[in-house]
Amino acid sequence: MKKSLLMLTGCLLAFGSAARAADILSDETLAQCFVKASPSTIAIAPKSKTGPFRIAFSNSLYGNNWRTEMLNSVSAYVKQPDVASHVKEFKIYNAGNDVAQQIAQIREMILSGYDAIVVNAASSSGLDSVLNQAAKRGIVVVSFDNVVTTTKSINVNEDQREMGRQWAEFLVGKVADGKSILMVHGLAGTTVDNDQADGAMSVFRQHPNLKIINVYGNWDVGTNQKVTADALSTNHDIGGVWGTEGATGALQAFLQLNMPVVPMTGESDNGFMRLAAEHHVPALVIGQSPSLASAGVLAAIASLSGKSLPQSASIPLAPVTTDQMKPAADYFPDLPGSFVTDINIAKCGIAIPVGAVVK
Repeated sequence: MKKSLLMLTGCLLAFGSAARAADILSDETLAQCFVKASPSTIAIAPKSKTGPFRIAFSNSLYGNNWRTEMLNSVSAYVKQPDVASHVKEFKIYNAGNDVAQQIAQIREMILSGYDAIVVNAASSSGLDSVLNQAAKRGIVVVSFDNVVTTTKSINVNEDQREMGRQWAEFLVGKVADGKSILMVHGLAGTTVDNDQADGAMSVFRQHPNLKIINVYGNWDVGTNQKVTADALSTNHDIGGVWGTEGATGALQAFLQLNMPVVPMTGESDNGFMRLAAEHHVPALVIGQSPSLASAGVLAAIASLSGKSLPQSASIPLAPVTTDQMKPAADYFPDLPGSFVTDINIAKCGIAIPVGAVVK
C-alpha cells in the first residue's frame, strides 16, 4: 500500500507541476475557475493591496472525513511555491459548529488586521453582520461550501442545485415508472442539502409515477447504511437511490442484505466508487471537492491582487459514471473507502498530492 501510495503521489506531483506551470492568477485560469453563478451575478470590486498577504481561515466544523481533507488540502495548497509567494501568514480557526464562537473568532481576525478571511460558515446568515464589518474595514471576505448571504462576500461553491438535478436526471432515465426512489439526504437544514434536494425535486416532480422516499444520512457512511437498510425493510419496490456524501453506506446496505443493486448516485467517496465498479452498479458520481477551500484562498489572493471576480461563483462540475471510472484516477483500490477522491480542481489549476491529504 505504501509503495502504491508513493508511486501515486509521485504521479500527482508531476501532474501538479505541469498543471500549475501557468500563473495561478492568469485571466484564463480565473475565468474558467470562477464562473458566474447566474447571468445576473455582479462582479465584486477587487481590493488591490500589496502582497504577500495575511489570510485567516474560519472553519465552522471539524469532525468528518471531508472536513479533514479540506483542512489538509488547503494547508498543503498554501505551501506550494507559486501560492506561498502570495501568502505571508495563513492561520486556521475552528469554531466547533458554534455560530457565536465563529463570530467571536472572526472579530478577533478583524482586530488582528488580516487582509482576507476565508470562511466555511456554520450559518448562512448568522455571520453576515460580522463579515460586513470585516468588508467595511477593507478585508476581503470569501465564503465557500456553506456560503453566506451577505453580498459583501465572494461566494465560491459548486452548483449544488445543478448537482442534485443531474443526479435525479440520471435516475429517471434508469428507474421504471411505478418504482420508488430513495432520497438519502445529507444534513437537514444546511444550505448544501437544501439546494441539492431542490435541484432533484425539480426533476422528480415531472415524473409523478415515481414515488419518493426521504431519509437523512447526515453525510455519514454508517448513518447512510442504517437508514437505507431500514427503508429496504419496509419498502420492497426501491428502484434507485439518490445519494450524496456517504452513499457508500447506502450501497453497503444492499450488499449486506443480499439484495439486487439498483442505480445510485453519490459524491466522490472512494468506497462508493470502488464498490460501484466492483459490483457493476450503474452510478453517477459528482463530488463536492474538499479543495473548494483552496479555491477560496485563490479567490482571496486574486481579489487582493486586483482581479475582479463574480460575487457568486460556481466551480465547474466534473461528473463521472461507473463505466467511465478508472482505478488510480477516479478511485483508489489501495486507499481507505473514506477517502474523498476529487482533491484536484483542474479548471482552477489546483493539484494536491494524495499523500498531503491522506495521513
